[in-house]
Amino acid sequence: MTSSTARNDYARDRAAIEDAVAAFVLALDARDIKRAVGCLAERVTWNYESVTGRPAAVLRPEELEARWNATIVHTDASQHFLSLPHISTEGEHATCIVHARVEMRLANPGGSPYTATNGTYTFGLVRAGSRWLLDSVTMVLLWNDGNPRIMELAAEKGQQR
Repeated sequence: MTSSTARNDYARDRAAIEDAVAAFVLALDARDIKRAVGCLAERVTWNYESVTGRPAAVLRPEELEARWNATIVHTDASQHFLSLPHISTEGEHATCIVHARVEMRLANPGGSPYTATNGTYTFGLVRAGSRWLLDSVTMVLLWNDGNPRIMELAAEKGQQR
């Protein structure tokens, strides 16, 4: 393989990896949970331990779909702000690291309608034919702003429906 071919392959992979990560967070923010699930591999290591205190777990897409249908869809809005990505590839696997700010809003009688999580996401991806699918998501918390109960309140709202 020539260095030109290798550069072209890397550029194509990089663009596809950026698209996979963007498609995932945009789908979550649009409440298009089915589309978000379509961005996932058959098993996903989900690690929000530094944010929630819950240990990392390997989950099936259907389990994440159930979590999101019980929480995020019941918020008024969410938005993921991601920095420029640092991407590395090795064969059929890739890593995409970004700084992130994730804002959530939910009108509620118990306090501020707003929360923001600031940290670093590490997305692991695996090649699936011509696509890249997320097989791990890790958020390392730097700091939070606002009402830390927003997701808990969203889950309560979902249970009332």
